[in-house]
Amino acid sequence: MTSTSTVTVYNFKVFDGNAENPRVMGFKAPRAVIESRFGGEILEGTAESVSLSELDDTGCFRRLRTGWGEL
Repeated sequence: MTSTSTVTVYNFKVFDGNAENPRVMGFKAPRAVIESRFGGEILEGTAESVSLSELDDTGCFRRLRTGWGEL
């Protein structure tokens, strides 16, 4: 796999009008998508490299539950 076929995704939180209780999103996204589309705050230390083909149509990485292993 070449470096151009992977992307680093992160967990992040958004402030939906309530700065005291930010919401951690249930999926990961690349840094650029988090900043431009969601206006979220990246949770550093949650980085994960995934294949570009694993991103959905909105550019987000959603791990699907299979029942065969840990998430």
